[in-house]
Amino acid sequence: MKRQIHSTALRRIIAVTAGAGTMALLAGCAGGGSSQGPETELDGFDWKNFEGTELNLLMSEHPFSNAIKERVPEFEELTGIDVNLETLTETDYMVKLLTELQSGAGSYDAFMTSQPMNFQYAAAGWIEDLQPWVDDDTRTAPDWDFEDFYPALIDSLRWDKTEFGGAGEGELWAIPVNEEGYSLFYRTDVLEEFGVEPPETIDELVAAAAELDGKTFDGKEISGFVSRGDKTYPTLNPFSTFVLGHGVQDIVDGKAGVNSPEGIAAAEDWVELMQYAPDAASTYTWYEAQQDFIAGNAAMYIDADHMAPDFEKSAIGGNVGYGLPPEGPAGRGSSMWVWSLGMNADSPNKDAAWQFIQWASSKESLTEAITAGNMNPTRVSVGQGDEMAAATEGWGDYNEIWQEILSDHAEWAYTPSAAWPEVGDIWTTELQAAVLEQKTAQEAMDDAAAQIDQLIEE
Repeated sequence: MKRQIHSTALRRIIAVTAGAGTMALLAGCAGGGSSQGPETELDGFDWKNFEGTELNLLMSEHPFSNAIKERVPEFEELTGIDVNLETLTETDYMVKLLTELQSGAGSYDAFMTSQPMNFQYAAAGWIEDLQPWVDDDTRTAPDWDFEDFYPALIDSLRWDKTEFGGAGEGELWAIPVNEEGYSLFYRTDVLEEFGVEPPETIDELVAAAAELDGKTFDGKEISGFVSRGDKTYPTLNPFSTFVLGHGVQDIVDGKAGVNSPEGIAAAEDWVELMQYAPDAASTYTWYEAQQDFIAGNAAMYIDADHMAPDFEKSAIGGNVGYGLPPEGPAGRGSSMWVWSLGMNADSPNKDAAWQFIQWASSKESLTEAITAGNMNPTRVSVGQGDEMAAATEGWGDYNEIWQEILSDHAEWAYTPSAAWPEVGDIWTTELQAAVLEQKTAQEAMDDAAAQIDQLIEE
């Protein structure tokens, strides 16, 4: 699985972290660790300042890590730092990284991470606050340009671990290198054939899915819609467009808000929409949903916007429209997933690790990574650059839509906590029960809220 955290790996992380006090972490209690920022003085920035250091890095197999791995010799020549970069399948990487961080041995100096991982690692004191490094002009290259990152991405990687919630505030736990928001995809040829306009709102989306469901196109019967339905928290990624469209808050004043009137309305709309998806969609992860859409079996689909390369190189290429997340009573919204680079708080080589992080997240590195399929760039200058325009030529409005989602509609949609994946699993398990018509949407959301409240109380 190349884009989302594997749910099995996350469950193993949650299980182990719970033994160290996950419930305390849910309330925002800080752990130990040695995240203290730079400790020695330098005369000024120089890429050769830490020549002779040996770095050990761990990353998930991903277009970004593939691109960086090819260019490691350039970094070694620039800095005189020797790099050992290990990449593993996502599940193996997640488990190994957790084990290494728990040991406190500092075996890996830097690693790939993401928002839920940051919450867990920061609460336990395993990951370094990078803001002091950003602010130190003796350690940060003068042309690195921190202000060039999309502000929403930087906000999503900030969290005050001493506060319940605190999204977009406090320490900076990682530097973004890959982003995805959530877009409405639709088959332009299918909609044109049946005279259906691309939907702009949640109500229009449900109506269009009902209109198109069961139609025959290109010799096969199609469903009106498809998306993830698996009972694990990654299903919240596409569902986040309904969550934010209805103005739902998962936690309000320390209590679950998933069964608020807005939460129930979001669930009811999603449940109705999923009735026009294949029966098996209630168990789909992103992979099965994507393959269903690529196979031409569905007219519309909500998921990660950077799936576009997979669509465009398939048989449906040239016939996919890219739309903003559907508008609800509270407007448009999309959560986001941000692959990033973090520093081990126990690393003995923090200065060299920071040089690698800023080099790997530089304008040049992110531009080079486009050709390896690292969509979407996390810097404004790269996202709006010629290379990105060339790479997405012929993809309809994709290059404009993903940037509009990121600039105007994307945010981390949920309350940060070390146990957030558990909260997400509870929510999506009950949402699946409603989709399967085992419960009403209100019953499902009430049950989810009761379980989440119990989790918080514990």
